[in-house]
Amino acid sequence: MPSSTFFRLPEEKRQRLLDAAWEEFSRVSFADASINQIIHAANISRGSFYQYFTDKEDLTAYMLGGMRHYFSKLMWNILAEVEGDLFQAVVIAFERFLDRSGITDPVLAKLIHIIQLNPGMDFHRFMCSDREVSEQEIFRHVSNRNYRSQDREFVGNVFFLTIAPLASAMMETLRAPEQWEHQRALLEQRLQIIRMGAVAPAISE
Repeated sequence: MPSSTFFRLPEEKRQRLLDAAWEEFSRVSFADASINQIIHAANISRGSFYQYFTDKEDLTAYMLGGMRHYFSKLMWNILAEVEGDLFQAVVIAFERFLDRSGITDPVLAKLIHIIQLNPGMDFHRFMCSDREVSEQEIFRHVSNRNYRSQDREFVGNVFFLTIAPLASAMMETLRAPEQWEHQRALLEQRLQIIRMGAVAPAISE
């Protein structure tokens, strides 16, 4: 987490540092990213950098946290549009992020590029970070009136179960854009399984 000194910086200087960091993280992997390159591009001293961030990992976590905040806010906005219908919102999110020609969201495009530079990065884990998407936030945005349980933990689990097929559909479509229709249909099928449950109720004898 950045220090309070970072947040007191003039907006122009703060943005200059973040732009320099994104430029470096878009060039090489996190492991190979150079603090020297970042501070040179941002025109700040090394001492100043360490007044703002503990180390490169601290900066990386902050940058990715900003992306998570963007995606979670977008998801909450979509949920508001569909009056909390989680299953409808997930399909709309897929359509909003991607079309038949590829990525339509610039932040997603940046994230995908970063994932490609960092092969070990788990896209699903990134999207489902429980720090950014708390059970309280999920419970506030998702309409659970038809769920088997109105318990917060239950609703949170349903939310994360729906994000997994969304992440899969997006990644598969990015690999093969011509599969857009198929992946959308597959996403709806998987959401229907989650909605209904995979196991048939036992028949009492």
